[in-house]
Amino acid sequence: MSESPESPRRGRTRQLPVFYCPYCGDEELTPHGEDPDGWHCGACLRTWTVHLTGTGVQRP
Repeated sequence: MSESPESPRRGRTRQLPVFYCPYCGDEELTPHGEDPDGWHCGACLRTWTVHLTGTGVQRP
């Protein structure tokens, strides 16, 4: 299955795991919800999503 160039999501469906909570710094994280980018912190009980918007590398 190929995606069109206009498709916002290319490559992997799930990014590398997040190692710490951006709010409290704890490492007790689990995937959250149906969104493959969703995370839940067991320490502060926050949930959030992480989306890669770019790497800064230009294609020739």
